[in-house]
Amino acid sequence: MRTAAIALTAATALALSACGGDGGPGPTAGSGDDSVSNSSTPTPGGSKGSTPGGSSTSSPRSTSSSGSDEPTLSNSTKSSSTSPSSSTSTNTGKPFDPKEFTDRLEAAVDANPTVKIDVTAKIAGQSQASATGVQDLEADALDMDVSLAGQQLGYKLVDGQYYLAQPPKWVKVTEGSTNPLIKTTLDQVKILSMRRQLDAFVAGVHKAGNKGTEDVGGVPTTHYTATVDTRTSLRELGMEPAEGAPDTVIYDVWLDEDDLIRKMEFTLNGATARLLASEWGEPVSITKPKSSELAEVP
Repeated sequence: MRTAAIALTAATALALSACGGDGGPGPTAGSGDDSVSNSSTPTPGGSKGSTPGGSSTSSPRSTSSSGSDEPTLSNSTKSSSTSPSSSTSTNTGKPFDPKEFTDRLEAAVDANPTVKIDVTAKIAGQSQASATGVQDLEADALDMDVSLAGQQLGYKLVDGQYYLAQPPKWVKVTEGSTNPLIKTTLDQVKILSMRRQLDAFVAGVHKAGNKGTEDVGGVPTTHYTATVDTRTSLRELGMEPAEGAPDTVIYDVWLDEDDLIRKMEFTLNGATARLLASEWGEPVSITKPKSSELAEVP
């Protein structure tokens, strides 16, 4: 259960702290190194990704866009507090106005609402989960391929409706369903939305720091830290903290010259989550399955 909860929030790398390392099952599984493995989830006639220019493709998405020159993890992301009540960075950098940090981040995302994300989650250094896909934060739409515990999963969110890939069909994930698979999937996919997680992250930030400039995958960035109040973030998500959830978690966030997230990660009680973001503002194709592609599920 703990692994699944970590995987869930790693899907956006924004709210593991809110779940306190415990919760329901969730999507996302990992590769053995720092890159994200391709998902082989079949897609029944739909788009499971996009190419620049907005054209869709049914082939597996590319691996992590970080490149082989991704920087080594900073000390602040390698260490975590041994206390269950907090997550502590060894060096949070030069104090930086947290409101300026979140205002700049939100303005950048508002101006460039589409993104490709690659996520990995590890426990005790062992890869547990990975996810890759595209999202439109303005429309709150997503198309994600996920791997968890050897399972390859596909999820879509289009026009407020979630879908789960059950090759060669798709299944509507609907509120009020008595089907156990649908009920579990609904809990899983709700937390995949980077729009929701970003809003919760911004709401919880109450301290920030500047650790200087670094390259991420060849892109010049500024390395920030953000101390997040987990209960505030949870309230934004409409959730309650689990027993033993930390009061705060410190995230490391790398923003490029346009204040767009290029990398985001944290370590908490032996669990590390990393998000890599690329292709901000590029056209994406996120389409709902055709009626002929939908399976009938009670």
